[in-house]
Amino acid sequence: MTVLRLDRYEELLDASGDHVVVRLDVGRGVRLPAFAVSGPAGRAVVFARRSDHGVPGAAALGDAGGLDALFADPAVRDWFRHSGARHLSAPRQHQHVVARHLELGDRGGDWDWLVTTSAPPVLPGEDRVVGLTPDAREEAEAFLVAESPRTHGQPFARPGQEWVAVRDGAGALLAVGGAEPSEAGTPTLAGIAVARRARRAGLGAAVTATLTRRAVAARGACALGVFADNHAAIAMYHRLGFTTGMRWRSRWLPDPDGT
Repeated sequence: MTVLRLDRYEELLDASGDHVVVRLDVGRGVRLPAFAVSGPAGRAVVFARRSDHGVPGAAALGDAGGLDALFADPAVRDWFRHSGARHLSAPRQHQHVVARHLELGDRGGDWDWLVTTSAPPVLPGEDRVVGLTPDAREEAEAFLVAESPRTHGQPFARPGQEWVAVRDGAGALLAVGGAEPSEAGTPTLAGIAVARRARRAGLGAAVTATLTRRAVAARGACALGVFADNHAAIAMYHRLGFTTGMRWRSRWLPDPDGT
């Protein structure tokens, strides 16, 4: 199969089969070129994709045969190695195929990318959700460290973020959550967390529903990333109308200093 270089977003979208990740996660903000292969043995694409913290990397979509043919091509491997990418995400069930051709190591994790284009119903507790301002950054950061240490949420770390919260009667945080635009401009949720003393009261769902409804109203869609082993959170997101757009396995390359 012949590997094609893609220099236009429309070419990438077509080669991906109009994949929702290409449309709503990277979108027209994707850094080109990308590469694709399609034929009897399979179909795959690889393209630049930044992490939720803005670190340059790449993502690959496709079946086992397509990914094998794509990364067997020296030009694709050379592009990845010299693109400044620090990580690579691939379909979870096929990441081992990519690893045949690239030394990626085992640092990273499994996570799901979920998306919805529908506003959820109004939930109990949403009337308690209030906006946060950048003045609350340190308070929100400390809350996430204490209540959700694995989170990727970084309150007010970059422009364009929106953060909301629920507080108790004394003003202490009970729940927080944020949204930040992806490269495609799709509001992407992060840092959804609830204090241990307030869990199972629907506050996480209330925060999620509020942010999701605002995102769908503003941009027509909302997305989020969640660790694959967080089954309770995934079930909640599905109840709110999210569907699983991609099951990723990400691997991080060693830092330039060897760490």
